[in-house]
Amino acid sequence: MGVSYTGFAQEHVPGENPIIRDVFTADPAPLVYQDTVFLYVGHDIATGDEMFNIDEWLVYSSTDMKNWEAHGPAMQALDFDWSEGNAWASQVIEKNGKFWFYTTTIDKNTEGDAIGVAVSDKPTGPFKDAIGKPLVVDSMTPTPEDPYDWDDIDPTAFTDDNGTTWIAWGNLHLYLAKMKPNMTEIDGEIQELYLPNFTEGPWIHKREDMYYLSYACFAHQNMWEKICYATAPEITGPWTYRGIITDRTEHSYTIHPAIIEFGDQWYFFYHTGQLTIGDESGAIGRRAVSIEYLYYNEDGTIKPIEKTMEALSIPPNKPSEYVAPVYNPDDSLVTVDTDIKVVQNVATAATSWPNKTVLQTADNPYQSGTNSTSFNAENGVSSMGQTFTPDSDFKLEEIGIYAGDGFGTGANSKVNISLYQLEMDTDTTYTITDNLLGAKENLYINYKPQAPGVLHFELPEDRRPVLEAGQSYVFELQGVSGSAPVLWRHSQGDIYSEGAAWMNRKLMSDEEGNSYSDFIMALYGN
Repeated sequence: MGVSYTGFAQEHVPGENPIIRDVFTADPAPLVYQDTVFLYVGHDIATGDEMFNIDEWLVYSSTDMKNWEAHGPAMQALDFDWSEGNAWASQVIEKNGKFWFYTTTIDKNTEGDAIGVAVSDKPTGPFKDAIGKPLVVDSMTPTPEDPYDWDDIDPTAFTDDNGTTWIAWGNLHLYLAKMKPNMTEIDGEIQELYLPNFTEGPWIHKREDMYYLSYACFAHQNMWEKICYATAPEITGPWTYRGIITDRTEHSYTIHPAIIEFGDQWYFFYHTGQLTIGDESGAIGRRAVSIEYLYYNEDGTIKPIEKTMEALSIPPNKPSEYVAPVYNPDDSLVTVDTDIKVVQNVATAATSWPNKTVLQTADNPYQSGTNSTSFNAENGVSSMGQTFTPDSDFKLEEIGIYAGDGFGTGANSKVNISLYQLEMDTDTTYTITDNLLGAKENLYINYKPQAPGVLHFELPEDRRPVLEAGQSYVFELQGVSGSAPVLWRHSQGDIYSEGAAWMNRKLMSDEEGNSYSDFIMALYGN
């Protein structure tokens, strides 16, 4: 059976990527134990057009990070009696002489994703279910209904210097919980962490006095996944978003991070879709684990990583000599002159609007705004709008929208706000007249990536129009088609009867042409 790395020579030098070439592997989770690195991966057996097909976790070991010994399956999904199969990402940690395996599979009792815990006396297994039931099920992490929301996947476990073990997991929503000393029960409440662009696959590590949380990002922003990260002085936060560690991979939209220190060198694990085995080429469900050296800046931030074939087959650089790639070099964050004061993070994950509103399209932004859209929506758009109709006259002073994520407003991805009296062409299109906020100049906004929450746009006195009862208006965000500086959250259904969501001034509608969504916004005034 022939094995090749797409686009590169077939000969394999130890340390080159991908590091495992006889089977497809995904979701790397390394464990440093004594003088050895043990690597746990999902065994991906997808064929043809299958998306994913993983039913077991394999374990490998290495003492030099270049040559890897296979130890066979550590565990299969059906080894959990409550599982109906399907193996997802996992992590193993050692504590008190035992090895604890936290992983995801499907709970046959609820048919939902659930996190299990298994245990072994050896790092190579075999691992056995430690409690005979899931550790985490969906009812423990209630969140808004969302078609892309698989909450309980991709656990990462971390034991702090004081001996306390923590577990984090999630998809779209990121959860953190403390474990009891028995490692099989959660101690206290599960808390949700809010980080920009979070998708899935969290990984926690610590260097000196700084905590790091890396994760797959941007899949919910209509892009293939990248790896982002945040830092904090304590594991419970506050977490500061630091940006992108590495860009998307090839042939597979997923990418999964893991970071370890071994022998005074830091390493970054991930997977790609570039391996070919026989007639099966790499794809969404046929991935291959790879490794790169990882370097830090003097302030403790991580230097962005370029994915390579050579990888560990060549010696590491000195940190000061490593030239890191620059992502989005043509669109750096800039501050533009504007009359609009933008107040960010007014309320992250807001369940109500701060202060008294005159009009709102949803009472509970967090529960209602389950979808998000930017100018990189399918085929690209240059405007996102929400129509509304006041039931009393008022002078508009502030506009609040439920938004976040994205790359931030940049030199080539500016965003401005506009407000128009609504003039319908048809039931599904409208045209614009004069901007009620005044001249377009100085109506741009400055925005840096934040977790989804309320953004407030405070209008200066000379840009405060009086809006009339019974008259329909449309508020727009206008930007560069194909860009994703900020994502405006909207509903899955028609929740505001006096307006609707629009893209490129066309109604967001179902197959029958009916409105099916509303952007989440509120107006303030007197």
